[in-house]
Amino acid sequence: MSGATVQVERRGALARIALCRPERHNAQNLEMWRELRTAGLRLGEDPEVRAAVLVGEGQSFSSGLDLAEMRPGGFLHAVAESSDADALTLIEEAQAAFGWIGAAPFPVVAAVRGVAVGAGIQLALACDVRIVAEDTTLAVAELGLGAVPDLGATVDLPRVVGLERALDLILSARRFDGNEAVALGLALRAVPSAEVESEALAYAERLAAAPRAALAWAKAATREKDSARSLHLAALGQVECVRAMLTAGISPRATSRSAATTPRG
Repeated sequence: MSGATVQVERRGALARIALCRPERHNAQNLEMWRELRTAGLRLGEDPEVRAAVLVGEGQSFSSGLDLAEMRPGGFLHAVAESSDADALTLIEEAQAAFGWIGAAPFPVVAAVRGVAVGAGIQLALACDVRIVAEDTTLAVAELGLGAVPDLGATVDLPRVVGLERALDLILSARRFDGNEAVALGLALRAVPSAEVESEALAYAERLAAAPRAALAWAKAATREKDSARSLHLAALGQVECVRAMLTAGISPRATSRSAATTPRG
């Protein structure tokens, strides 16, 4: 599952997904988006994976869209020069690079340090949990460039921090650090930069101790916006998990960690 710009390492039930363009502060391009989507979908098909950590190699999580994609022949020029239908298809393909995270049947933890702006912070926001460096620089920077954050911030920020704070961060394009991210509710905790990845890996490893089915259904139900639908998903998950426990003849505290089905319906 490793490519030129995204590398995946398995550590038991835990997967470490790394953006690997450190010389560019993990600036994102079409190749990275394609490799990230492929890696994520393949991990979702692996029944042994119960948690993942997403990191950026080098000094930064991700500095956003690679400047080369803004030049002639790059992604943004292709969008501008295409028909409306083709332009929307291009953007939807880019969105799919992040979209698998919310649908993954396991939690994904972002380990964020250095810089996470534009597409970088949107990738972090797509994850289920964020652990950040205290001195991280974050910004939803698109409006400062006269553009719109189209890779998930308009959905994920209101879900995470509420509408008013989301609008402030999007419309002002202002920069903020890891401590403010925690205060806003955007990150779970802020730690010294040198501890970010180890903290995220330890946290994800604790999550991976739960059965795959319980993780998958709990995540799906919690991410569901409609309350009735959320309760329905929780009920479906409970049925599957209780049946698995009883079939195995063990108590809930000793539930089997073997793979189970992904949430359906």
